[in-house]
Amino acid sequence: MKKTIIYTSIGLVLAIGGGYVFLSSNGDHTEAASAVQQDQKAGQTEIDKTTHRTHKVSQAELDKAAKDIGEIKKDDDFYYAMITLALQKLEFKGEDNSYHIPATADVKRLQFDRANLQYLKNRAVAIKASETYQSTLDRWLKGDFSNMENDYLTIRNIKSDHMQQSESPVLKVRNAEEEQNYIQYFFGDDGLQIHKRDWQ
Repeated sequence: MKKTIIYTSIGLVLAIGGGYVFLSSNGDHTEAASAVQQDQKAGQTEIDKTTHRTHKVSQAELDKAAKDIGEIKKDDDFYYAMITLALQKLEFKGEDNSYHIPATADVKRLQFDRANLQYLKNRAVAIKASETYQSTLDRWLKGDFSNMENDYLTIRNIKSDHMQQSESPVLKVRNAEEEQNYIQYFFGDDGLQIHKRDWQ
C-alpha cells in the first residue's frame, strides 16, 4: 500500500492508498476524511457503507436462527440451509404462485436475513466448514448478491453428479418487488420489517 506524507504550513496530510487523513498543526482537533476508491465490477450491487448502518445481530436473534435452522454439525448441513435461503432471491422455472418448485419437495422456508447468515457463519468458523460455504456466507453478509444464481449453482453442484451436466433450474433473480412478495407470503409483515432493517 502506497503511503505519502505531505507537510504543509497548516498541518500534516497522510495519504494511504485511496484515503487521506489531515492532522491539524494547532493541536485543538484532528480532522479525518476518507476518499475511498472502490472498483465496481459490472453488474455488481454494493451497499453504500456511508449511508447504510449494518444491523448488529443480537444473541436472541442468533438463538432464534439456531432454532429455525437447526443444529449445524457438518458441511452437508450448510448445503441444505444455504440452498433454502437462496430460494428467497431466485425465481425457478415452473414455479407457481405458492412458490412451489416442480419436481422438488416442499421445505420449510428460511428468511434470507442477517441473523440466519451470521448463525451459519459462526458455525462455519466453529467446525471449519469448506471454503465454498465460508466465502459465500462472507459475500452475503456484506450485502453482495451480485452473483446469486452462480452462488446457488455452485452450492447445488457440491452434491450433484458431476458426470451429468444439467441446465440451471433458475429462471431469474427476483427483483426487489418480487422478493418482497416472497417475504410477505412466507414471513408476513414481521419478515418485511426484518428485511428492511437488514438490507435497505
